[in-house]
Amino acid sequence: MEERDERRFVNVDMTNPEGLKRAEGLDLAGSGVADVVISPDVHGVLNIYNAVNRARMFALLRHPIERAISKYHADVASDRDLAGISLTRYVREGGAGRVENNYLTRHLSGRYGGKLSLQHLDLARELLRRKFVVGIADDLPGSARLFGTYFGWWDGTGDASIVAGECVGNIFDALSDRAPPTVEEGSEGWKLLMAQNWFDLKLYEYAKHLFKSQVEQLKLGKKNGEVW
Repeated sequence: MEERDERRFVNVDMTNPEGLKRAEGLDLAGSGVADVVISPDVHGVLNIYNAVNRARMFALLRHPIERAISKYHADVASDRDLAGISLTRYVREGGAGRVENNYLTRHLSGRYGGKLSLQHLDLARELLRRKFVVGIADDLPGSARLFGTYFGWWDGTGDASIVAGECVGNIFDALSDRAPPTVEEGSEGWKLLMAQNWFDLKLYEYAKHLFKSQVEQLKLGKKNGEVW
């Protein structure tokens, strides 16, 4: 445990297998010192927890095609070898091996390479259902309220809740100023990305169902079509 400017944090790297193994050896979950653990390794982080010290994950999911298009624009902007390449060519030529291919289904099912099957989709769906509180990027305010209500981060009263609400509001304002990169729906590039991410599209539809179900379970209302 380290402290800086009255902020306390645990000095454990959760982004790699070595750090996760160290966290397991330190009994990070049992110690109770960490309120939130952030890691890209879904299956690795689960090994830290057990029947006594349990975890509940949360995720904010984007539409798979929007995510893949954003990655395409980021790759083109950051890699000179891809400068000026069209989306169609990017997908057809593999984009230097960086074209999104069912990213979420692969990470949740543990099938990082090779062909996917309906079994892997079912595994990903079940993990989302059992372990995740699911937010949807198309409804950022509603997702934030879902997370905050479920985990008890704020209830709209008290200094901590007010600060948290202001912080979330500032993030939403910043995001709303950025128009997401788009590709014409139905274009050749769009169709190619759809084919590359068929499993993720099915998983995303299920995630939207989970989001709606979890909102209803917590009895969160709606205002102007958004969760409130």
